[in-house]
Amino acid sequence: MIKNYLGELRLVDRVSYIRELCLNQRVLHLGATDAPDTQESFATGRWLHSHLDRDASHLVGMDINTEMIQWLSTQGVKNIKYGNIENIEDYPKEEFDVVIAGEILEHLSNPGKALDSLSQIVQPFTKLVITVPNAYSLKGFCRALLKYELIHPDHTLHHSPYTLKALLARHQFHVQSQFSFVNGGTGAVANVANLLLRFNPQLAEGIGFICRLSDSESGQSAP
Repeated sequence: MIKNYLGELRLVDRVSYIRELCLNQRVLHLGATDAPDTQESFATGRWLHSHLDRDASHLVGMDINTEMIQWLSTQGVKNIKYGNIENIEDYPKEEFDVVIAGEILEHLSNPGKALDSLSQIVQPFTKLVITVPNAYSLKGFCRALLKYELIHPDHTLHHSPYTLKALLARHQFHVQSQFSFVNGGTGAVANVANLLLRFNPQLAEGIGFICRLSDSESGQSAP
């Protein structure tokens, strides 16, 4: 057993932080449709891909949900292609400065296969940004005390900061920085929880890592 320090996590606004990382960059956005919440996110202005489209110098989206890709096309969104993150043949044949994989790994049957594909399509300078639900979420523990969980029906796993870092290392990625984020909530309990999370970011609902390909000899990020 090891003791993993959680004090390096800092709480950020997820959308604002990702937008800042993508400013004037060539960006590949995986899971771009945000299904099954596509239409609601699109209508309310919360759809991340639309923000990235304004920030990035070049943006390509990839998603497995053909129905939502087609619907977005009718709304004028033409830069999302079909692709399975686990299949290297589906990736665009071009270079990107930033690859966003937000809330994807927890849906997969084989996240290691997806990371193997990513390790082959990114460049040494590419930043891979991964976000996942946090296994140590304070709100999750509170719900468990009330004998229920609030979870996406397609999720297959939760990650802690250590398990996500270990998974990335197994597939040639070195973590450069890490962060956490909350998913909102407007009720009294959520407001109190969000206040507590400012001082305990390790208990936030989501965690994220910025990583790059590891140098094969040192295990650190390639220069």
